[in-house]
Amino acid sequence: MSESKIKRKAIKIAMLGDSQVGKTAICNSFMNIDFSDTTLSTIGTEKLECQMKIKNGEEIKVIIWDTAGQERFRSISLKTIKTVQGVIVVFDLMNKKSFENVVNWLNQINDNFQNISIILFGNKCDVDEEKWMVTREEAQKFADANKLKYFETSAKIKKNIQEGFENIVNTAYEKFEGSKGIKLGDVNKQEDNGCCSGKKKRKSKKTNN
Repeated sequence: MSESKIKRKAIKIAMLGDSQVGKTAICNSFMNIDFSDTTLSTIGTEKLECQMKIKNGEEIKVIIWDTAGQERFRSISLKTIKTVQGVIVVFDLMNKKSFENVVNWLNQINDNFQNISIILFGNKCDVDEEKWMVTREEAQKFADANKLKYFETSAKIKKNIQEGFENIVNTAYEKFEGSKGIKLGDVNKQEDNGCCSGKKKRKSKKTNN
């Protein structure tokens, strides 16, 4: 495969979940941006880009949409990310309501997307497990019932962030490669015409081996 063709391939992943569950911190961790306890809430959507080597050896472009969890921004976020191939739904292990709301996020995904790869992150697992409001067994049982791969993650100590993104990117790539002919040129055209509030772009030269 020629280098120019490799550069045109892209997978788009969206981060969904309630406000303050750590979606931005997770994205920053994956992009090798230093962790901060004072990360501001995302307004609308923000776009991140990096290069990633997938398990078949190909290097592709990964586009990540970091979305706001606040109710007033949800329709904007969903409209902007309507062409993604994968979704990471995030909840906070210290926030029972954010876990209960995963059902609502899954319903919105099913209403807005088709044939999409989904995984579940239970974030902030660096905190003492005695303080968790959602047990490991409870989260895993929910994930199994909904046929989701589940990762306990921590943006602060970078636990399972890399593994989670590798899983969703490779799963989405395998599902769409050969069936839809993903091309970066088409992806960029669709995004430039999208509508979002506070859209920003963060780039990284991240490559996974």
